[in-house]
Amino acid sequence: MKVSDIMEPNVATVAEADSVGLALHLMLWHGIRHLPVVRDGQVAGVISQSDLLASASEIQDPESTELTVGEVMSSPALTTSPYAPLADAAATMAVHKLGCLPVEDEGKLVGILTTTDLLSKVAHYPLPNPDAASAGTVMHASPYVVRPDGLLLDAVATMALRGVRHLVVVDGLERVVGMVSDRDIRAAVGRPTNTLEDAKLRDAVANMRVDAVMTPEPRTVPADATLHSLIDALIEDRFGALPVVDEEDRLVGIVSYIDVLHRLRPDNAS
Repeated sequence: MKVSDIMEPNVATVAEADSVGLALHLMLWHGIRHLPVVRDGQVAGVISQSDLLASASEIQDPESTELTVGEVMSSPALTTSPYAPLADAAATMAVHKLGCLPVEDEGKLVGILTTTDLLSKVAHYPLPNPDAASAGTVMHASPYVVRPDGLLLDAVATMALRGVRHLVVVDGLERVVGMVSDRDIRAAVGRPTNTLEDAKLRDAVANMRVDAVMTPEPRTVPADATLHSLIDALIEDRFGALPVVDEEDRLVGIVSYIDVLHRLRPDNAS
């Protein structure tokens, strides 16, 4: 199977000189999370919801902001070819932890491949040796956790120190009561590292608790959940990661779409 078999050919795009407000409106209008940034028909970068949220403190009025797409986009962007094997594109996205890959043909943008597209397509096809993998075999055991009454600044520090994007919120019995992501924190207070470095911003959130920004009662999966069920859950929830729990709903691990993509790589399929 090739990239062209599942890529989305109708791609909304923006230019470097466009405002971040326009990019935000396009994402909301089309229900998407990524926009290729195009210069003379070629991909100059990619702007995502995470990029916009990271700049949230600078976007006071999206209609009038002077902040441009070129100032916030991720560049250069990795791309793929419509003729590339889908497995290779999936491997690239897994290794580099990408949410999308713009598709170029002879230097021109012709489509986009997203993790949602990829997982949605995989969900309808038989998986190689499907019984060889489950949530328990692809998850990361002993994920980083926080308490709901813990300080948000401590959660930010943990994310920054450990280089993770999700923290599981557990109660005193290690049962999952919430999830907090870098997106949750950015939506609440801007870029997480700014919260640590900016004294005024740090003071403003000094007493803010984790439960003020977390997603409560997130979807969880058992350790014996199949790859197909993981894919379905990740597509439906669009959260990026799922806590894995035991028979008593206690946390035992976390599995992300990156973990699933890694498992689907040809060299990991057996």
